Amino acid sequence: MDDQKSDVDINVLVKLYNQRLSTLVNQNVFLEAKIQTMTQEFALERQRLIDINIKMQKDYETKYPEEVSNSKWRNHQVDNN
Repeated sequence: MDDQKSDVDINVLVKLYNQRLSTLVNQNVFLEAKIQTMTQEFALERQRLIDINIKMQKDYETKYPEEVSNSKWRNHQVDNN
C-alpha cells in the first residue's frame, strides 16, 4: 500500500483532482441553469394558460349570460342548504 502512494506524483494527483472537481462543478452549474430555465418556462406557460382560461370564461359568460346566472343561482342555493 505504501508503494502505491509513493508511486503517485502529488502534483499529478492534485491536477487530476482539480480537473475532476472542476468538471463536476461545471456540470452542477449547467444543471442548475437548466432547472431555472425550465422553471421560468413553466411559469410563463402556466400564466398563458390561466389567461386563456379567463378569456374563455369571459367569452362564455358573454355568449351565454342566462346559463351563467342560472348556474350561479343553483350553486348559491346548494350552498345555503
